[in-house]
Amino acid sequence: MAQNLSTVSWREKIGYGLSGTATNLMWSAISLFLPYFYTDVFGLSVGAMSIIFFVSRFWDMIADFLMGGIADRTKTRWGKFRPWLLWGCVPFGALALLAFSVPTLGPTAKIVYAGVTYLLLMTCYTVCVIPQNSLQGVMSSDPQERTGITSLAGIFNQVGALIVAGCTLPMVNYLGGGNEAKGFQWTMAIFAGLMVLLYVATFLTVRERVEPPKNQHNSIWADAKDLLDNRAWLLLFIAGVLMALGSSCRGGVSVHFNKYILENKDLTTVLRSIGVAAAIPGALVTPLLGRWLGKSRTLWICVAGVSVSCFFMYFATPDRLWVAYVSAGLCDFVGGVAITMFFAMLGDTADYSEWRHGRRATGIIYAAGAVSLKSGFTFGGLLSGGLLSLFGYQANVAQTPHSLLGIKVAAVVIPTLFFFLAAVPMWFYPLNSRKLEEMKLELEKRRRESSRAGDDAVV
Repeated sequence: MAQNLSTVSWREKIGYGLSGTATNLMWSAISLFLPYFYTDVFGLSVGAMSIIFFVSRFWDMIADFLMGGIADRTKTRWGKFRPWLLWGCVPFGALALLAFSVPTLGPTAKIVYAGVTYLLLMTCYTVCVIPQNSLQGVMSSDPQERTGITSLAGIFNQVGALIVAGCTLPMVNYLGGGNEAKGFQWTMAIFAGLMVLLYVATFLTVRERVEPPKNQHNSIWADAKDLLDNRAWLLLFIAGVLMALGSSCRGGVSVHFNKYILENKDLTTVLRSIGVAAAIPGALVTPLLGRWLGKSRTLWICVAGVSVSCFFMYFATPDRLWVAYVSAGLCDFVGGVAITMFFAMLGDTADYSEWRHGRRATGIIYAAGAVSLKSGFTFGGLLSGGLLSLFGYQANVAQTPHSLLGIKVAAVVIPTLFFFLAAVPMWFYPLNSRKLEEMKLELEKRRRESSRAGDDAVV
């Protein structure tokens, strides 16, 4: 008898959501605070930091595809993706702690240390996050149910981001007692321990229901061919790259913007907390907007909204902080919808590939989606760091008018442009609500027939 592949309990959804909190504890700390940590605490030059980010993240994009292929071919009694959360979480936490440490080394040795620890950190991140994201594509066969899973996970993601935004700098100040290096190290030790516990909780509570067709021939070349022939995924990939470029530029110099433009580094905590708090209701309303407007239309409207909201920040000053508050709130509310919908739509593109080609490679689909985001973050980090260097930024000194302009260009102007361009691919996205329902019914029919054939063979 065929099992129910659609329904997922609230207990399981919450269990999966905890993995989002775990992932975002690490990712938010890395993306928001590591650039500042490297330049103003660790003592790297902007140029050295940019090269480390570029090399490590370029490798990470390759590792994403490798991890997606490995996960798709993993066979255990726990499934394909769940075990990797258990196997990868402790090394991931240990590398995060090492990356936010300041060893007593010479200038060249410190660059090598930062490069090696960051590369290993991003590799461990890949080992955990590719299976974690892929899980939402195999927990249910129903596109709307998957959107609900992703929406709830998006809320839990923002809880992780809220913890980082609201607690990091106060914890650094308290635990370090005025020593930022010590404060960051202890703070990351606490975040890493919490991350491990949350990943273990997810491993214990979720189930994998959707499997590839029983007669599927596994071939990395067939996976790649199916991926490149998947128009829905290609358009989503382009949108993801552009969204990540904007987000990386905006987030990578946010501490610099607050410290030198708004003249208060501690505003980072306030603005990120406002943004994350606004992103939570954004993730919550995502399923409603998806059913009302359709998924692709919701995504392009929201990405365009992020562009407009981000540009408001250009007019923020120490005397007009309300502009920064409004910009952060609006940007992250619509951004919360956009990123939640992006991951929900990746599962739809996996269905589309199976519907067209009779093959399913969920891990590769989500790995490729992660590559789109990470490639954007890679080049966005390089671009924002390069802009700071080009405009003459020097850490911990009074900035010139030229370097202040460079910070505003990197934090506001460039992100606004990228977010606007990210809306364009969604005009051509082929999977509307009617098409998704057609694919769902056809795939369910194939699975029932496959199950009956298997039962007959056993008899």
